[in-house]
Amino acid sequence: MNVPLRPNYDFVLGDLAREQSARGDIYRELAPGSRVLDVGCDTGRFGELLARDKGATVEGIERDPEAAARAETRLARVWRRSLDEPGAFDGLGPYDAMLFLDVLEHLYDPWGVLASAVAVLRPGGVVHAVVPNVAHVSVVRRLLLGRFEYAETGTMDRTHVRWFTRASIGACFEQAGLRRVAVRSQPLVPRLDTKSVWGERSARALAALLPNAFAGSLHARGYRDVPG
Repeated sequence: MNVPLRPNYDFVLGDLAREQSARGDIYRELAPGSRVLDVGCDTGRFGELLARDKGATVEGIERDPEAAARAETRLARVWRRSLDEPGAFDGLGPYDAMLFLDVLEHLYDPWGVLASAVAVLRPGGVVHAVVPNVAHVSVVRRLLLGRFEYAETGTMDRTHVRWFTRASIGACFEQAGLRRVAVRSQPLVPRLDTKSVWGERSARALAALLPNAFAGSLHARGYRDVPG
């Protein structure tokens, strides 16, 4: 059974140099001139910005034909492959950075896929992943009411086949052989208007205090060891 990596969202991204989001953090952290593999690149919008603004060489993996065709106009190369099939990373790399942005939750075996991906990462290279947080207060509240309902978007998106917490995504990275693993919480506080400075700061304070409950998404980062 094929499960889409994620919905096809072909829209222009905002100012990632300033945006307070996981993608903004990743954009700012990636070194200029890096060779990057965007796994599940969709239409290639993020990689396009990395190439334009940071001189990165960005390749992608995308199995949806329509999304891949658009990505091919924006990235250096796009590999039309399914991550759930063996050999998804054969012949690729080596890369300085690999991105799994809203991808791992759509895979039957995210642990095996991530371990295979690390093999084509340069020593000292970095993997970034963004996943929804199933421990978010909104999900826990529904579970306490005996509800486990799928939705069109969000944490309970009906195309998700795996769910992660801060602890489990960190363990996933470590099991793949990555080191110096860190997991950041991206705030999502129900009914709090984060468009104001006060609201944005309050959301970040709550996420820092209770990262499991008030993280809407999780940004995991880990590095491949340098031999010796």
